[in-house]
Amino acid sequence: MLKHLPEGLTPFQDCGFARHPFLPLEGEPVQVYCRAEEAPVLKLWINEREKVLAPVRQDERHFRFDLGCFAWGDQIRYQLCTDRETSPLFSFEPQREMECRQAEAVMAGDGALCMVFDGFHLLFQMGPELTVSAMTGTPPAMPVCEKSSFPLKEGFSLSVGNGPYVWELKRFSNQPVLQIEGYRIRYGKGKGITEIEQLGRLHCRHVWGTGERFHQVDQMGSGSNGRVVEKFTRQGDQTYLPIPFFMTEAGFGCFRDSAVPARMGFGKTFSVKQQICGNPLFRDIYFFGAPAQVLGQFIFHTGQPVLPPDWAFGLWISANGWNCDEEVDRQLDALKRYRYPADVMVLEAWSDERTFYRWNDHAHWKNPAKTVKRIREAGLHLILWQIPIIKYEWDGEPGDALLADEKEAIEKGYCIFNQDGTPYRITENWFHHSLLPDFTNPEAIRWWFGKRQYLLDMGVEGFKTDGGEFLFDSAARLFNGMTGLEAHNLYPGQYVDAYHRFMRENGVNGVTFSRADYTGAHTRPLHWAGDQLSTWSELKSQLTAGLSAGLSGVLFWGFDIGGFAGELPTAELYLRASAMACFSAIMQWHAEPRSGQFYATHEDGFINDRSPWNLADKLGDESILHISVYFANLRRRMKGYLVKEAAFCVEKGRPMMAHLCIDFPEDERACACCDQYMLGRKLLVAPIVHQGQRERSVYLPEGKWRQVFTGEEYTGGQTIRACCALDQIAVYERRKEDG
Repeated sequence: MLKHLPEGLTPFQDCGFARHPFLPLEGEPVQVYCRAEEAPVLKLWINEREKVLAPVRQDERHFRFDLGCFAWGDQIRYQLCTDRETSPLFSFEPQREMECRQAEAVMAGDGALCMVFDGFHLLFQMGPELTVSAMTGTPPAMPVCEKSSFPLKEGFSLSVGNGPYVWELKRFSNQPVLQIEGYRIRYGKGKGITEIEQLGRLHCRHVWGTGERFHQVDQMGSGSNGRVVEKFTRQGDQTYLPIPFFMTEAGFGCFRDSAVPARMGFGKTFSVKQQICGNPLFRDIYFFGAPAQVLGQFIFHTGQPVLPPDWAFGLWISANGWNCDEEVDRQLDALKRYRYPADVMVLEAWSDERTFYRWNDHAHWKNPAKTVKRIREAGLHLILWQIPIIKYEWDGEPGDALLADEKEAIEKGYCIFNQDGTPYRITENWFHHSLLPDFTNPEAIRWWFGKRQYLLDMGVEGFKTDGGEFLFDSAARLFNGMTGLEAHNLYPGQYVDAYHRFMRENGVNGVTFSRADYTGAHTRPLHWAGDQLSTWSELKSQLTAGLSAGLSGVLFWGFDIGGFAGELPTAELYLRASAMACFSAIMQWHAEPRSGQFYATHEDGFINDRSPWNLADKLGDESILHISVYFANLRRRMKGYLVKEAAFCVEKGRPMMAHLCIDFPEDERACACCDQYMLGRKLLVAPIVHQGQRERSVYLPEGKWRQVFTGEEYTGGQTIRACCALDQIAVYERRKEDG
């Protein structure tokens, strides 16, 4: 297969078939890489003059073409060819770069301000929020402005044209909190501005947000590439769920209102950089107030939060190995035997693994309707796994149903297409070469869910909406006119939202349980942290992810207890993770397929479920089962509190798992704390996420606090040492008179 994608796949790895650089400057050497089964040639057109280039072989299947350097105004096209395949036609033109650090004119009108630069202008609109839009075209007609400072809410002011800065946000006593030094733009001779970067300085100690982040809660000194990324375990600074929003302790937050990934940096220089797709070039919305106010304003600006059903705050059980009636019945029997009060069962391996809407054959599921009924009669709500693809079958016969689906999707336009009108196929990695259904096409939605309607009729109450990170080609086209550049980040939300509406339209008060998403994630019910290994470092990253997701507007979030993949967790790791999950919005355990990516070679039929009964058996430690049952019953007793707090979170725009800065914004020690959180308004939770720890330091903000497990009373404003046996967690109730 001949493979070349100019922009590459992901920001963290070189796929071996990209163009470097993707957007070259004039005079910058360009190299094209590809993968092929046989040596290709590259046909190159420079201003319609044709050349044919031979490759430099990198290895058996990877090749490089050195295109050379190009001048401003050159029009470059190229195409890769082998004896059996021809690639699409690719094109680019050399870019120029320019910095804009001085406005040519400043104008002001009623509640608005305009700054004119070479090739674009900034429009400031002052209301409850401050909106800053970079636009091309003719600036609005307003009088020339000599005034340099404009009042905003919460003691802020906008200052323009003073000293070395293009514009500044100041607060109280003329104190700067944000200073914009200028803009760096790239532009092509025939296409105008193609990329813009805002450069400046942030005057704050903490930066929170930018999505669900696994590497650190406070983004000061770090940043975000702004791109939805599917990364199996050890996510590091990548994320399934970026959100282009950040806030600080200095009293403001900023939302880059764009679908195009925005790269943010919070070092000595504050920068926001993105490619351009249309006009405006970018739009930033600034919110003012304490962190809780800023976060709430952002949440309601981007959509109405959704309240999950009460049962979602119970205990969830799941494992990818449950692929037949016998497996399900074994778990239902275990729930009874161990008096384990579960509320939700997730079945991942229920389908034919081809269409993903038909149950597997009768050897696995003798009567699916009766299976669903047994699960419901056991008091469990059933959720089924989904993936947004029309599969390309590499390993076996696709079957008539899948072939018919593929044919119909292509003929009727129900899938995403390439720029040349051919169907887009997933470029690489998971489910590569499969089609992507287009959830911006109403007819495609009706077709897709027409095949799944019977699942709701059976009694299914939700879908684990996995994946969605597969739209790599920026030139792809969707039904609603979006390009792949715009839709890469939006696609997961389009997919999940379609499932959410499908249930609502059919009167089912169910849930979606999603891994990937973007701005507006809070308008879809539940999210989880994706795939992590069963290691201590991954547990720590899950705590970090939960806090940062909440600081980005994700209200209800969970993770896989003890990790999803690899060797079984130790008893200590599993119980510490169980304790943290008990005091999180979603409490659930799950496991990868029994022949998964990190599967260790064990005896045939080895069960890698992360159920407490399986771990107690495999690790030979009955305490795992006893303590897990204890935490499960504690979770059930907490359910009333969680349901009440969930309603409050939806009403006020507050994450259920909230960083301490939300409730204690004036307390610097609380703002600096990145391993504790408030679960609702009353419970302060301090998990243990390090091996061998039996105690930890806990910071208690001002007020009166009671240790939930021991009943000890404390006065806040101090750091204490908390002892924690494996059947406990450091949790402190905020006393009523102080809450």
